[in-house]
Amino acid sequence: MEILEEVLRRIKPTEEENKKLLEIQRFFEEKLKQIEGFSFVDVYPAGSFARDTHLRGSSDIDIFLLYPKDVPFEKIEAEVKKLASLLGGEVNYAQHPYIRIGDVEIVPAYKIEEGERPISATDRTPLHNKYVKSHLKNHQKDEVRLLKAFMKGIGVYGAEVKVEGFSGYLCELLIVKYGSFLDVLRAASHWKYGEYIDIEGNGRVRERRPLIVVDPVDPYRNVAHTVSKKSLAIFITASRSFLKEPSLSFFFPNRLLLSPREIRNILLKRNSRLVAVVMKVNGPPDNIWAQLKRFGRLLDRSLRAKNNIMLQWDVWTDEKGIGVFVGEIVGRYTAFIHKRIGPPVYNKEHADRFVEIHKEDEFGPFVEEDRLVSFYMKEEKSLLVEVMDSVMEIVENESVGGEVLEGLKRGFEVIEGMEVLKLTKNDDFREFLSHFLVRKFPWQL
Repeated sequence: MEILEEVLRRIKPTEEENKKLLEIQRFFEEKLKQIEGFSFVDVYPAGSFARDTHLRGSSDIDIFLLYPKDVPFEKIEAEVKKLASLLGGEVNYAQHPYIRIGDVEIVPAYKIEEGERPISATDRTPLHNKYVKSHLKNHQKDEVRLLKAFMKGIGVYGAEVKVEGFSGYLCELLIVKYGSFLDVLRAASHWKYGEYIDIEGNGRVRERRPLIVVDPVDPYRNVAHTVSKKSLAIFITASRSFLKEPSLSFFFPNRLLLSPREIRNILLKRNSRLVAVVMKVNGPPDNIWAQLKRFGRLLDRSLRAKNNIMLQWDVWTDEKGIGVFVGEIVGRYTAFIHKRIGPPVYNKEHADRFVEIHKEDEFGPFVEEDRLVSFYMKEEKSLLVEVMDSVMEIVENESVGGEVLEGLKRGFEVIEGMEVLKLTKNDDFREFLSHFLVRKFPWQL
């Protein structure tokens, strides 16, 4: 297919890029092997570059330091910090500490053999590396690249909490299972919720998830546990759409970046109101995204309970210190005067009681047709106040935890209507808000 040939021309790393990456990898391998006084027993390159399934311009180099199983984790953590200081890198944390130096990640792991249960989250990765390299044919490496680029283009590539999508290893396994990019799409177009894929036929996964792909090196693990219902549904829809009408736009979608004026016109056309909660929050990105999403669900539930009609909501963070909840409210009832309809005047007992109860009402009671009616004033809180109250309830109950709770306790800002547009000075937020409002598939922009 000509389209796929064109995609490969754009996404496949050049010889020059590969040569440079290989030089960097070998430099760090040799440097690490020469360092003395540490407990690791092997230096092992892993990841997409080591497996030759990486994309052009997005090639991180992963080097694993393999430790004997009897080394305490606390000692490994101390050695990682010491090693980072020696190499001039920084220590980051995911589920474990690792060193980052530019595009190079140096990751500690326990050395385990096939069939052994892992001790830490990273222990399986070297085994993943060996499995893929032994099962993926040379021509299939480009098929993996096509699948990764496709998923990246439709917005479902990445196992991080922000995306809740398909990891690179999962893409490789799907090619091992089905053989080619197009065959993966053909299979996916018929997937159902809870699809179960077991390449080796020895799966012990019993969890209920949108997609289950048994890890060939650990029959108890679901490689697709990060894939959300939404990401799976988008991939299924995109697979069907591409097979029906192939296009480069699935791989290279247009960027949607509306101007503040265009955003304002959309809101005026819809006659809806935006509301945003802005907070300062710092911490590991996965933690922040997970907590912001929980905060969003709680706030949505609270506002709905206060009779607000929430059309949609989403969360965003720049991963540098700012977190934002954005909701779009429609059909809000704002009148302060309310109407209470009483019984027919013929029902003496109830009619007399209604008159007695409402005799002090400012605008009633009175008769409408043959029923008693009264108008009364009821204080309505503004949307701004209701959002503020809801956020404070979440904070006081500590319904959301971690860095987001701490950020809210330090202070937050609630803004509504066109005031939200002031946040669009940040282009990344403006792009987020553009997609929030337009809501089209990336390949249809």
